[in-house]
Amino acid sequence: MDHTSTDRTPASTGARSFFKHPAFVVLLAVVAVLATWYGNRLLVVLLPENNLPVRYFAVEKGGEWSYHYKHSVQQTPVDEYFRVNGVDDMTMTHTTYESLGVGLPYDPSEGTFTSLKKDGKFDLEMNRPYKYLKFRTAVQAMPKIIHKDVTYDLCPLYGQGTLVEVKVMKRYQYWLLSLTK
Repeated sequence: MDHTSTDRTPASTGARSFFKHPAFVVLLAVVAVLATWYGNRLLVVLLPENNLPVRYFAVEKGGEWSYHYKHSVQQTPVDEYFRVNGVDDMTMTHTTYESLGVGLPYDPSEGTFTSLKKDGKFDLEMNRPYKYLKFRTAVQAMPKIIHKDVTYDLCPLYGQGTLVEVKVMKRYQYWLLSLTK
């Protein structure tokens, strides 16, 4: 066969596909859809100062986590509960504590106050919105963040006096944040 005499115009040979196998196109589409879905998942991210390791956990919209610490004045445990509404959007839904006193909520204007007689605790239901939370770790307070059955004990993770910011972001935002550090 003489290749110099063969007409190679598209009209005579047909269009040439960039993708020789249609399954490859389907695979690329599936990977793109999964990457988009996974990248848009919500994370609660613990951002400590001084470039210490960042911790995070995945949550669904409406998911909850809690902050546990020992109150500095009353020296009793306090649990604050947060619901994730979306990016930069959390709501403190209630706080549970064992004693009344300085720095602990009690006023009816702050929410619905309930005495949990069987547990010997008090509970205040509230609806406080937050874009993010910031606090310093202190061994006296023994702060912990709890999500489902995982506890993040902040003092062993970050040390005494470290400023920690807690915020909600999408996974792709976390990836971009990781690239800039």
